[in-house]
Amino acid sequence: MGDKEQLLEDPIGLIRETRNNFSLVNDVESLSNVTRNIDELQRLIQEKVKSRDEEVRQLDAAGRKTENRLEVLRQAQLASNSNGRNRSSSMDETAQLAQELEELEQRLLAMRTEVDQGLQDLVREGSSDRDRELVEEARPVDRAHKANILKIQVFRSLGVVLNLSNRTAVLNRAGTLDVVALDDSSSEFYRTKYLWDRL
Repeated sequence: MGDKEQLLEDPIGLIRETRNNFSLVNDVESLSNVTRNIDELQRLIQEKVKSRDEEVRQLDAAGRKTENRLEVLRQAQLASNSNGRNRSSSMDETAQLAQELEELEQRLLAMRTEVDQGLQDLVREGSSDRDRELVEEARPVDRAHKANILKIQVFRSLGVVLNLSNRTAVLNRAGTLDVVALDDSSSEFYRTKYLWDRL
């Protein structure tokens, strides 16, 4: 009790005692460790996002290449139909390329799902709001892409391959290819009925 009264009467001694009760060195070291951990987490997030983006770009490029090959074969198929030659081999190649394209689409969708899941895991592992903001900024906005993939998968399951660049639909039923122009002079009702009658 006497020591406390003495400190109250001696403000300078009270300040000195209060300062000695705090470990500023440990606090500074703890803050430095937290800052280093945050910097390391941000670096890992950026590296992982960059790696995943590169894989997605490679799959996109492979998908576009396969689509181009499919278009070349489709044009060759149309030419061979008019000449009556090489029909079966072109149909086999077209079906094979369509299968490759579908597999690439599946891989691309799986890769995007894996990237999203990895980013969510990193958010859960991180604790700061800044880390979450960085991850949210790095997350790709691909709702429209996912919707387009889903539409393509539905059409593929029905045996319809859409060639939007040439505004045509290719129906593959029982080994027979049927090309329907989407921009011809017929009505939309007629084209829809024509497609459904052959599904």
